Amino acid sequence: MRFGSGKGAAPKAPKDASPALTRHSSGFEQFSAMLQTSDALSILDMSGASQANISFITGFGHRISSDDIIGTMLQQFGNDWFENQQAASTAHRFLEQTLTFPEATFDGALVWDALQFLSSPVLEDTVARLMRVMRPGALMLVFFNADEKATRIPVYNYRIQDAKTILQIPRGSPQRCQCFNIRMLERLFEGAASVKFFLTRDHLREVIVRR
Repeated sequence: MRFGSGKGAAPKAPKDASPALTRHSSGFEQFSAMLQTSDALSILDMSGASQANISFITGFGHRISSDDIIGTMLQQFGNDWFENQQAASTAHRFLEQTLTFPEATFDGALVWDALQFLSSPVLEDTVARLMRVMRPGALMLVFFNADEKATRIPVYNYRIQDAKTILQIPRGSPQRCQCFNIRMLERLFEGAASVKFFLTRDHLREVIVRR
């Protein structure tokens, strides 16, 4: 078993940040079912390297690699994520450091909430890169904040607790780039074989995308 190291140091949560949250995730429960019924998969974790996530994935005999997309965003875009994404030079540097894996490397990806902090055209370019490194039939678990009234939304580190439970560790509340409704998400992943949405009691929309 082997795993890759994450890129970009994960920032520490501010001292006044909200406490960590433990939540049941129907989307992750379906993703876990794939892990339990398949052999020797290669999984991408986009929340950065985590011993909890590494232990859970490799415990089923799979491989895990890490790519801390949020960490890379902080390095390239700073605190003003939305404005700095509009500059071609910073957008290019971000894309050069994001998802730099060979084509069709992974059988699954824990994307978590990373994509909701990207704006066009960086968002579409990142999704295209993500689809490129996934194998046909690969599953991707993606989260989006569904609170349309919020101007700032929390960003988290995600740590797996068990096959249906995750721990969300706050790492800031950046400005929202845009609100993703179901129609927008269907367009964003229009090249995928299927897109499945899960209803939740909070403002987190869970999505399973099949390559």
